[in-house]
Amino acid sequence: MNEKILVVDDSKFARVFMKRVLSNGNYTNIVEAANAAEAIAAFENEKPDLVFLDISLPDSTDLELLEKMRAMNPEAKIVMCSALGQTLIIQDALKKGASDFIVKPFEEKQILDMMIKLFA
Repeated sequence: MNEKILVVDDSKFARVFMKRVLSNGNYTNIVEAANAAEAIAAFENEKPDLVFLDISLPDSTDLELLEKMRAMNPEAKIVMCSALGQTLIIQDALKKGASDFIVKPFEEKQILDMMIKLFA
């Protein structure tokens, strides 16, 4: 698969896990960012087809990064990643243009099924 995917998470473990899952689904064009500054630069320079965006980043408040990315590209596919118990933030993210969301801890099948749905 040739879709370019940006994985934004301050947890190296989460980024490595997501890359492994995506690779298992034959998605190999993957870019990583560990914080909001790296994410904005990668979003601008790499023009990803899909972004997996962690809600909680140390240099960004809740949905600030989602809003910046949507302003830069209103057509962007952005999947919000959150921990359990952040349902109000998830609802707000969907209202502000997130394509979908997944809750940590992720399951491989859940991610790959979402990929099929988003790129159908």
